[in-house]
Amino acid sequence: MGITVSPINPNRLFAIIENENGGVYTSKDAGTTWEKVNEDRNLRQRAWYYSRIYADTQDEETLYVLNVSYHKSTDGGKTFKGANAPHGDHHDLWIDPENNQRMIIADDGGAQVSEDGGVTWSTLMNQPTSQFYRVTTDNSFPYRIYGAQQDNSTIRIRHRNDGGSITESDWEPTAGGESGWIAPDPLDNDIVYGGSYGGYLTRENHRTGTSRSVNVYPNNPMGHGAEDMKYRFQWNFPILFSPHDPKMLYTASNQMHRSNNGGQSWEVFSLI
Repeated sequence: MGITVSPINPNRLFAIIENENGGVYTSKDAGTTWEKVNEDRNLRQRAWYYSRIYADTQDEETLYVLNVSYHKSTDGGKTFKGANAPHGDHHDLWIDPENNQRMIIADDGGAQVSEDGGVTWSTLMNQPTSQFYRVTTDNSFPYRIYGAQQDNSTIRIRHRNDGGSITESDWEPTAGGESGWIAPDPLDNDIVYGGSYGGYLTRENHRTGTSRSVNVYPNNPMGHGAEDMKYRFQWNFPILFSPHDPKMLYTASNQMHRSNNGGQSWEVFSLI
């Protein structure tokens, strides 16, 4: 659950509750009694990931609920209108105590500023903000740093350039998706393997600019229960090359898999 207290009236509370019969609740007596005012499931999707609610700093009837979109109510939570800042997955909100038109929102793309109550927002390209699951490097010179960005692309970045500071021109997308491990081919650093959730695994050839799927099993498990899956891959399953055999690529679901032909075929070598 998320809860907020109106800065204008400390007896006015709002809460958003994760429950089959949950929703937005309000109290006008500092929590002694509560009234359910809204049960729209759009406001409480993926509650474990969001459940953030904010009272306006100058209008007692205005509040915000944040999740994939952000939602604004001007009637005490009875109705909401959804909107998006420049990037989705909104997690935090600051409202200026003296000017409720001035707000800062934090999301999976960074942070943006509004001066008109959320009608427009500043660009997300004005700060080098990213969440990396993990990083690795290759053997090129200058060597490159690889990382998977939460809710964004995977990237590889030269650790230095000859012209001064490292800029966006030194970055480029690479294999895989937002949550995955990345494994540059130790024999050819322009070949890169990357994963993401659902067992997604790709092979990127930076020399030719081509990418292809090298999934262990050619099936998209999204939306299925574990009982339907041939292999169960974790959100950020490991991908790595053997330090003893540079042609041997390993990955893991609930079983261990290996390939010595660039992911064209895979062998299960675990007992379970």
